[in-house]
Amino acid sequence: MLSPLLGPATGRDPCKRYAEGARQRGETGLVIACIGAGKHSYNVFSGSVAPGIHLPGHHGQISANPLPAGVSPELTDGLDHAEHGLATRLLNHPPPHTWFRLTHHRARSSGPGVARVFPPPGEGELRPILVDGLGDPVAGVWMPTSGSARWFVVPHGTDQRLLVQWLVQHALPACVPGALTRARSSLVRDPALATDAEARLVETIAEEQRAHEQRQTELQQQLAALRAVADPLRDRLLFGTGHPLEDAVHDVLVAAGATVTRLDAVYGTDSADLLAEYSGRRVLVEVKSANSRPPQSLPGKLLKHLNTWPALPGTEPVDGGILVVNYQTKLPPAQRDTEVCTDRAFADALSLPVISSARLFDWWRREDWDAMRHAVFGDTGSAQPPEPKASGRPGLLSRLRR
Repeated sequence: MLSPLLGPATGRDPCKRYAEGARQRGETGLVIACIGAGKHSYNVFSGSVAPGIHLPGHHGQISANPLPAGVSPELTDGLDHAEHGLATRLLNHPPPHTWFRLTHHRARSSGPGVARVFPPPGEGELRPILVDGLGDPVAGVWMPTSGSARWFVVPHGTDQRLLVQWLVQHALPACVPGALTRARSSLVRDPALATDAEARLVETIAEEQRAHEQRQTELQQQLAALRAVADPLRDRLLFGTGHPLEDAVHDVLVAAGATVTRLDAVYGTDSADLLAEYSGRRVLVEVKSANSRPPQSLPGKLLKHLNTWPALPGTEPVDGGILVVNYQTKLPPAQRDTEVCTDRAFADALSLPVISSARLFDWWRREDWDAMRHAVFGDTGSAQPPEPKASGRPGLLSRLRR
């Protein structure tokens, strides 16, 4: 049964006849329920709420909370063939309006003098087939514990032709093959009557499907590994302050082939945060952050460190310094000023380079090591990072690297 608008009218006669007919035949009733059509409401707990679905009997309802634009749902694990087919179709042909976060609310029973209580668990569950970034369902399958029905809950606006095609080609053969047999559908065939050529091709298709799923699993694992590295750096370079920001700058400079030494542990506030070395050039790196536009006093802090550096114990001469600033951290990166110093006259008067941590991040994510090294060290005349080598410098700096 397909309900394209306000959800199945579970109390009406057509729905009751459909459910009773499926029960008498001992078949599973299939319902495609489109959620979220109609006027939205608002409450202080859930924010904007779209019209939901009332489940049959005393199984409660499924509510729908609109998600922000740009949400990209993901497949969940453990889907059967029919569920996987529906989920991939929804991903490839997303609804034109919005995705909804689905929540199953169990019915509550009450009586005179009896406090309202939730019924015990086990009366049915909503299993996700697509989830948002928090792991909450945006499309799913609700099934009562009796197993007499499967409700496929999808967003309002989903292409009806796509749903009918999936229902006939995947859901009915998997869940209610008797319906296709009664209609003498060519989609139901007895494997025992297949020709050898048909059987071989069916097995080949199954092997291809298994290989595809295995490859997809491997690619998903690779993507998860990449994100495990990228997410912390992305967050610290774009929104970080203090030591987390300094650590992120350290990591991307190392990725570019530089040798980087943390100075705070030895010199504290008497020196810059980092000493970076590449292709014979050595520069001090001062890392700062600002909630809004960075003050014009920040470059002076780097100049002070460059002036006091020769007097610190165990130091060697440096070729200059660079100021890295993460600014306007409360704004999305796309809404921030493109340059650290918006005063053009002030920027032109600076004698030392000032770059944003967002610029470092952009070079890092594109692996543009040449641009990063040129910004930090100037023209080194080398395009490739040198092989790591042991430092022979005496004193405090060599001990820092151990």
